[in-house]
Amino acid sequence: MIFGNPEDFAIEAMTEPHLVAPSAVWGRMCVRIGDVTLGDFSDEHCGLYSAYCGFKDLLNTSTRLWDESFNGLSREQIHDFVRNAIYGDDERTMSTILADSQRYRRFDFLTNWDEQFDGFASVIIQEDATTTTILHRPHSAFARQREPGPFVVAICSTIGFQKACAGLVEWFDREAARLTLNEGRTKP
Repeated sequence: MIFGNPEDFAIEAMTEPHLVAPSAVWGRMCVRIGDVTLGDFSDEHCGLYSAYCGFKDLLNTSTRLWDESFNGLSREQIHDFVRNAIYGDDERTMSTILADSQRYRRFDFLTNWDEQFDGFASVIIQEDATTTTILHRPHSAFARQREPGPFVVAICSTIGFQKACAGLVEWFDREAARLTLNEGRTKP
């Protein structure tokens, strides 16, 4: 199934066809933003729950995905700043690392969102109220490439992003309910 518009922002997802209750929601997923695809839709039997939680959290975000510390930075600098704030190995104190992680984790996109997104660690921001921007730096060790790819900037409408997230969340909830049924009863 495709949720959203691939020319703007879409999430493509499916459950594996052989699944029967009781089961977790296992399947495939990727994100499409125009010509950019993040995720490996060909990777079978991936957990979808972490991605569901990530998209649901983003859907329920009431504030714009922006931080004043981004003012004056290029998109590539924002990407590197966020990734370093959360995952950097540097001279910061433990309390600073924890504070930075807490402050910037809402901009972390696709990192550890199950197997289909292995190697796809991106940053998500909203430079204004109408657009959502995904910043991605492919790394050869994770993206199954010989050389790192070029820095990726993918821009979509915020309303398109929200509609795709809402569609995915509704679908996942239905699939989870379907897969928890056991002989007509809900699993305890």
